[in-house]
Amino acid sequence: MNSLIKRVIICLGFLLNQILFTNSDLFSSAFMAKNYHILDNNSLLFKEFIKNKFFCLQACLMDIQCYYAKYDKNECSLFTIEAKIDPISLSDKKIYQKIINELLDEDIGMLPIQNLFLENCSNMDVYWSLTTNSCLPCKTGFMKYSEYPNICYHNVSEWKSFDESKTYCESKDAFLLRPKTKKERIFFAQKFPNLRAFVDSKITSVGKKYKWPDGSYVFGFSFWQPDNWQPFKPRRWWILWENFLEILSNGNFNDVSINHKNELTICQHN
Repeated sequence: MNSLIKRVIICLGFLLNQILFTNSDLFSSAFMAKNYHILDNNSLLFKEFIKNKFFCLQACLMDIQCYYAKYDKNECSLFTIEAKIDPISLSDKKIYQKIINELLDEDIGMLPIQNLFLENCSNMDVYWSLTTNSCLPCKTGFMKYSEYPNICYHNVSEWKSFDESKTYCESKDAFLLRPKTKKERIFFAQKFPNLRAFVDSKITSVGKKYKWPDGSYVFGFSFWQPDNWQPFKPRRWWILWENFLEILSNGNFNDVSINHKNELTICQHN
């Protein structure tokens, strides 16, 4: 068979698979599409780039706290029921609202939905991959927290700079901690009390906004941060002195210099 025809068949199969998944009865009975606009990120549970809307909605079904799911340009965002919404918005961006009623427990398609997806992922050394839509083992030395079934984590207590922490995580085929939501920040602050750790964000010039590697903006800074504090007097505003981020023991972010070291390093992979 001609190689071009083979590629066409594979592509058509992939597209058909996505159509069947995205429009399945399971998800049409579990969500209502709304032209809502979510006003802030205070209720954000999860935010990642996911290639398939089906996987995004599935992640919402798997999280008992999720009530709204938003999928836009391969970016999946999940929100709690406390999300502030504008129901009169004329936005053409759809928000998927989870249907909460007694039928969810009786509907054969929804019987117990979390167990359906996670039945083989209950151990701490396996996680549910939103890329492969299956259970996968965590890398050696990593573990999954039940609060975050889609991510594996690893931590080490050893004084390191930002570059040393980042290099350490990369040596584990992982990356530095990326707590994008308020829920994650509070979780890690409680998990590692009185400790600080670097997170995977930095800037290269004065005035730049901190972003995560996927391009989304970092939010959740401490009061008056980032401030690019300098030991110079008078202050030389044009000099970038603090260009790395750490998470504090209160769950907020703070900018630090290249000379700064933290005792805790947290790596993650998904």
